[in-house]
Amino acid sequence: MIKCIKCQHDLKYSLSILTEKEDRPIEISYQWWFCENCGAKYYGILEDSHVNMFDDRLLHKGYLVEENKWKESFEEASKCPDPRNSSCKCTFHRDAPPAGFYGDSAWYTYD
Repeated sequence: MIKCIKCQHDLKYSLSILTEKEDRPIEISYQWWFCENCGAKYYGILEDSHVNMFDDRLLHKGYLVEENKWKESFEEASKCPDPRNSSCKCTFHRDAPPAGFYGDSAWYTYD
C-alpha cells in the first residue's frame, strides 16, 4: 500500500485515466490519490510495459501536489466518459499528459 509522506497513513485511490503512447508499446495511467487522515493530495503516474514482451515492468511515480491544482485536474478528468478506454476522444485523453501533472516527489517504484 502507498503511504502518505506527511503522516504515513495509507493513501486512497480516487481516479485513474488510461492512455497509450503511439511511439512505444506502453500504457500510462494518470492517477489521483489522497490521504483521508491529513488531506494531502497526490498525482500518480503508472507506466505499464506489459505490452512489450521484452520489458514486462511497472514504473509507478507519485507526486505531492497542491490541493487546488489536484481538485482542478480531478474535476477535468472526471468528465471523461470512459477512463479505462485509451482510445477515448474526450479532452483529457486527447491532451494527455495534462500540463503540470507533477509536484514534489513522493514515491518511485519499478517492479
